[in-house]
Amino acid sequence: MMSHPTISIVNRKGMVTIPSNLRKKYNLQEGSEVAFLDIMGNLVLVPILSIEEIRKQMPPAKEMLKSYEESRKQEIQLENKRL
Repeated sequence: MMSHPTISIVNRKGMVTIPSNLRKKYNLQEGSEVAFLDIMGNLVLVPILSIEEIRKQMPPAKEMLKSYEESRKQEIQLENKRL
């Protein structure tokens, strides 16, 4: 999902301030690691998350299993239509 752009200015040392609303949203604090990626000509900043942070964002295992089972049923239905 795209949001409205937030603009920062690159200073003479090449530094950019990440706006506070985005730092809060992505829990970026002093010492947080980020990666800069060049994706099809676009510069993308990606937070590097610890395993614990990733686990907090994941849905419960039951939800993931339910989603997988629903996807698998749809896949089987599509395969049967092709036959």
